[in-house]
Amino acid sequence: MEIGSRAAVANWQAGGQRARYPDRADSRTRGGVLFPEIKPRFTFPPGCRVFTIGSCFARNIEKYLEDYDLPTMRFSAPKAEWPEAGPNGLLNEYNAGAIADRIRRAFTGQLAPEETIVPHPNGGFTDLLLPGNVAVSRERAFQRRTEIDAIYRELPQADVVIITLGLSEAWFDSRSGSYLNRIPPAYSVSDEPDRFKLRVMDVYDTFPLLEAAIHLVIDAGSKVVVTVSPVPFNTTFSGEDAVVANSFSKAVLRVCAHRLAMHPAVEYFPSYEIVVSGGLDSFIEDNIHVQDHLVGQIVRHMLDSVAPVAARA
Repeated sequence: MEIGSRAAVANWQAGGQRARYPDRADSRTRGGVLFPEIKPRFTFPPGCRVFTIGSCFARNIEKYLEDYDLPTMRFSAPKAEWPEAGPNGLLNEYNAGAIADRIRRAFTGQLAPEETIVPHPNGGFTDLLLPGNVAVSRERAFQRRTEIDAIYRELPQADVVIITLGLSEAWFDSRSGSYLNRIPPAYSVSDEPDRFKLRVMDVYDTFPLLEAAIHLVIDAGSKVVVTVSPVPFNTTFSGEDAVVANSFSKAVLRVCAHRLAMHPAVEYFPSYEIVVSGGLDSFIEDNIHVQDHLVGQIVRHMLDSVAPVAARA
């Protein structure tokens, strides 16, 4: 991106205090955390349909959107199938490839490949396109896909789509041509070493996938809010130290989010910047999960700008 000299000076003059990095006396500094000023190009009208896609931060946002129609809140799986989170936690999509595949299938009506439902080593079956590692019957695995597909059929009618990008390491199934949403079982990697590949995706891999998917959403008339999840991944398969690998992952996603937000129908929300500005104090003791009170502040900061009715409620 290139900005002319006059435009650059105008940006600086118009930005005022906002153009300077905040010190501790700045109103953007609150409780040791920085909350960047947001000037959105669109807002959420009360009662509109908001569709959330992506990592667990999408589930956090849903809790605060009581004044809106949320299709994803209509999905519920038995607690035994997703014990780690709420009843719709199986909707989490972590890598850009899985997010792009999910959006594309929602618009084309194409079914997910059957071969991505595989036997579980302890009996039953596991769906490689869903998070978690709970075995279910083969019949239930396909029934669950039908239920999730029914939710995603509402995506083309959404007024606003919120997408949270989680990580850039992605397992790819070369047999089905699918990005997986979990680690393939160890026995599958051992028995079929050429089937599954780890892709450590850079900007050149990630951006085309997201751009194509988001244009489907925009062309249907939806507005998009894109954000990068501040939650680091638990484990890296890259060979790097997890701290270094996570930094690379978030940098890739942040650049892609910036490029996507150049479109007037796409808004970027800086949840990642808010959390990392607080250092390790932003997280609980595992250094992975964000403090609950901070999650609430982040979502309210977003809603204050793009959905003020929900924020006041």
